[in-house]
Amino acid sequence: MTDRLKKILFYAVACPLFFLFSLVVGAYFTFPYDHVRDFIVQEAERGGSLQLEITSLEPDWVTGVEAEGVRVATVSDDADGPPPELLIRRANARVGLLSLLGGDTDIDYALELDGGGTLEGNYAKSEESLHIEAEIQRVDLRRVGLIRDAIGLPMTGRLEGNIDLTVGAEAAATEGSADLTIRNLSVADGETALQIDGLGSSGLTLEQMNLGTLRLRAEVERGAARIQELHADGEHAEIWGTGSVRLVQPLQLSSVDMLFRINFEDAYKTSSPRMEGLFALLEVNPQIRPARTPNGAFQWRIQGSFGGRMRMVPSGRAPMPEAE
Repeated sequence: MTDRLKKILFYAVACPLFFLFSLVVGAYFTFPYDHVRDFIVQEAERGGSLQLEITSLEPDWVTGVEAEGVRVATVSDDADGPPPELLIRRANARVGLLSLLGGDTDIDYALELDGGGTLEGNYAKSEESLHIEAEIQRVDLRRVGLIRDAIGLPMTGRLEGNIDLTVGAEAAATEGSADLTIRNLSVADGETALQIDGLGSSGLTLEQMNLGTLRLRAEVERGAARIQELHADGEHAEIWGTGSVRLVQPLQLSSVDMLFRINFEDAYKTSSPRMEGLFALLEVNPQIRPARTPNGAFQWRIQGSFGGRMRMVPSGRAPMPEAE
C-alpha cells in the first residue's frame, strides 16, 4: 500500500469520526437542559397530585443528568398547612440506552437528601414488571414530609436499610424483600392529632414518644408482602406489628391489612397532666375499650390503600402471637 493511499484511507476514516465526535460533544454541551427541566416538571405535575421544582439540570457524562435543588411535594387536602414534601440536594440519574431502544425504562439513581442521608439504587419499568431497588443510609425522617403525611404524625429518627422489589403484571411475578431500621425513633409532638375511628374529628393528641430502635423486615411472594418483624421497645412504649400488603400496579392501589399493638409505659402515661387525663379517658371511652388487649395494651387493625384513606379499627381481641 502506497503512502498516498494510506493518507487517503486515514482521512476517509478520521474525518467522519472527528465530525461525529464534534457533533456529540457539541450536542452534549449545548443541549437545552433548561427546556428538558421544564418538560419534566410539566409532565410530573400533569395529574394535579404532585408538585415538582428543579433549580438546575446539567449533563452527567453521556447518558446521565445531575439535578440540584429538587423539591417534591404532594398536593395536600389541608389548605392551611404546608404540603408534605421531600427536599433533594442533589440527584444523579443514568439511563440504560439498550432499555430505551426496547421501549422500557432502566434508571440508576443516587440522591443526596436535604438534611443528610442518601438513597441509591435502580428503577426499571417494562410492560411486564416494575422493579425498585434502593439502598438507604441515614435519612433524617424529620426532613421527609411525605412520611409524616403517610403516618399521620411527625416522626424523628434515622432510617437505613435495603429494598428490593419487583411488582409484576401478575401476582405470581411479584417478589422481593425489605429490611429497614429506624434508630432513635420518636413519634408525635404534643400538637398533631392522630385520627382514630371512634374519637371523632378531634383525634388523639400525644406527647412526644421515644421508641428506641424500630426494625421492619418483610418478604414478598406471589404479590403479598408479609411482615416478618415489626418491633420497637423504647423508653415510652413497646410496639409490634404483623400482617400483609397486597402489591399491585400502580402501587397507589396496593392494599394494607395489618394489626398494630402498642403498650405504653407508666412513665409515659404520667409524663404530663394532659397525658394522665387522656389515659383516664381512654379507660372509660366505649369506642376505645374494644382496642384493649388482655395484657393492657392497645391494638388496632389498619386497613386501606396507599393512595386512599387508612382506617384504624379497635381489635384488642385479635390474636398476635408475636406480642404475647
